[in-house]
Amino acid sequence: MYNEAGAITVTLERVINTVMPDFVRQVEVIIVDDCSTDDSAILAERFSTEAANIRVIRLNINGGKGAAVAAGADAARGDTILVQDADLELDPADIPALLKEYHEGEKEIVSGTRFRSGRRYRGHAGPAVTVNRLLASVASRMTGRKITDLTCGYKLFSKALYNKLNLKENGFGFETELMIRALHDRDISYGETDVTYLPRKRQEGKKIRISDGLAITGNIFRYGLHGRDWRSALTIAFIIIFMTVNMLSVKHWRDERRVIEWDAISYYAYLPAAFIYHDLSLGFADGYEGPHKLLVWPEKGPGDKYVIKTTMGLSILWLPFFLAGHVAALISGADAGGYSEPYKFFLLVSALLFLLTGLIYLRKILLTQATDKITALILAAFAFGTNLYWYTLFQGTMAHVYNFALISAFIWYSIEWHDIQTRGSSTAHTKSGWGDIFRRHESRRGWNGEQISGKNKKTDRGLWPAARLGLLLGLISLIRPTNIIIVIFFLLYGVITWNQMRERASAFIRDFRLLLLMAVMAVIIWLPQMVYWKEMTGHWLWFSYGSDERFFFGDPAIVKGLFSWRKGLFIYTPLMIISFTGIIALWIRRSPHALAVTAFVPLNIYIIFSWWCWWYGGGFGQRAFIDSYALMAVAAAALLSQSFSAGRRFFRVAVMTAFLLFATLGIFNNIQYYHGAIHWDSMTREAWVDSFGRVRPSARFNDLLEAPDYEMAKKGADR
Repeated sequence: MYNEAGAITVTLERVINTVMPDFVRQVEVIIVDDCSTDDSAILAERFSTEAANIRVIRLNINGGKGAAVAAGADAARGDTILVQDADLELDPADIPALLKEYHEGEKEIVSGTRFRSGRRYRGHAGPAVTVNRLLASVASRMTGRKITDLTCGYKLFSKALYNKLNLKENGFGFETELMIRALHDRDISYGETDVTYLPRKRQEGKKIRISDGLAITGNIFRYGLHGRDWRSALTIAFIIIFMTVNMLSVKHWRDERRVIEWDAISYYAYLPAAFIYHDLSLGFADGYEGPHKLLVWPEKGPGDKYVIKTTMGLSILWLPFFLAGHVAALISGADAGGYSEPYKFFLLVSALLFLLTGLIYLRKILLTQATDKITALILAAFAFGTNLYWYTLFQGTMAHVYNFALISAFIWYSIEWHDIQTRGSSTAHTKSGWGDIFRRHESRRGWNGEQISGKNKKTDRGLWPAARLGLLLGLISLIRPTNIIIVIFFLLYGVITWNQMRERASAFIRDFRLLLLMAVMAVIIWLPQMVYWKEMTGHWLWFSYGSDERFFFGDPAIVKGLFSWRKGLFIYTPLMIISFTGIIALWIRRSPHALAVTAFVPLNIYIIFSWWCWWYGGGFGQRAFIDSYALMAVAAAALLSQSFSAGRRFFRVAVMTAFLLFATLGIFNNIQYYHGAIHWDSMTREAWVDSFGRVRPSARFNDLLEAPDYEMAKKGADR
């Protein structure tokens, strides 16, 4: 009660006259006066002298609702507490229903709800209703429990629960803290009961203000995220929001030359050919004079038939977005031939959604071996400090962000398949302090992210997990066939000793039927492509890049690929220096990722730089590495974790300084490339030095460039 002289007597009469259910043995009413400045306390004390079991507690300062409840709970002699606000916005006639739900449902906490029934209350402002429903929805997400009214004043709970929670909120945030902290515990039973609401206006004594609403919102996140990996989750949210805002502000889907460009022209060609022009042979493209804009770059195959150069993996992923763009084009009156703005807009949306998917899986992977804080740092660094940013936002129709997402998912489901727990590797380093970092995670998750306690919890290696891995592997290789080597991770994850290698071999023999299913599902994904090739070329398998584009496996350009001024990986994506160094940390920490990453990375480097065009044409940095950034992120996280646990301050400061420096330089490289201070394929040492520290190119920049000879490169020169 605070300054309720006009309502307190009526409220007390209604409470006293409420007929309690038969199971209620005794009732006491405790009035806590929160330092009222009117006659509220005098009226309450006068009433208490005329009725039994009523007490008044007067506080010396105005502490707020939470403080008042705490004072009343401390004084209460009963085992059950119900909070009644003195303002009579909530009707005491609903108390029996609350008690019945509490008693018969064997609940530990019951909340009144004004919104579950859908009833509208006269005088209850629409914005307030919307905000309350939104807050309840967010709280539901936070706790995993259905909450329809978070801030309803009617709260009924056991005194034992109240004492156990040790609540801290003094103001109106009391209800938020009580509900979220209680409902985080899945063992605490909870219920809701519909109640009547008689809202007051401010001039009638309403005390809650906008500032209280903001504080309640803050408390939802404060208590809802407590003990959770919230930093990394919010980092992903920030990344996606930032990129979405950036995309909507740049609007490059409106540029006729952008989005469906370069390799994307071939990746995308299957969709308009099949669904708009109904001719995968692309015969309609010869001398096309139809009503639509058309953009195809077909190659000639055997029998002089056109063959789309790239495989159809991306077209499969793009299909729902293409259909959405087609519907939007038809509704808006835009060109419905497959290449107008609506189609390009939804292709860019697909890039953002697959980035989100990849980051979610990468977060799950990283949290099996690193703290939430380190995971957040790695996610932000790889999203903004590498060329993943560019190939999501500005060239999101290249294959890389999609394979980044699919490979991240494949890695996560491989971890789930093998079900290796964190404590298996953390205990080996307890003396160095390394184990302490993991011990906080040990009780809540294993390497597969599942809740664990005591004995190992085995993943169900059933049909769906096998089929899922096969489908992912099929899609990954159908988008970029050389990425089939990611199967190495599945084969070697969790293996770091010879005994584990033998155990893995035995496990694969035991799971032979499931592995066969995995292979079959991968082949099924490839079937449409094989049928297409058979129809166009007469062969089930076809190398559609022609005879002049090939791999030079005997002469890989590894040194140039890593260090060249033209496109060197370490020059334009310096964060990879941290990742490569982190492979050593994986072994020091005896991480289950160690052998899998160590085997994959050199082979990936060898294949990527064996391609005739080792710089991969025009673009920003070594884009072919984006696909496997999840594994590079794992290695980087291992190095950061090792620096925090090694106990040497100098080592920790050195690693973090290098990490932040390389990530910042990567961000700056993105800005330079956007403004043209980094050229797409013709950089030299002189051009790099000239652009160092510049956002935009100098007047002499173009004179310092040296264009590569593509024709000579096809013959194996310039390696």
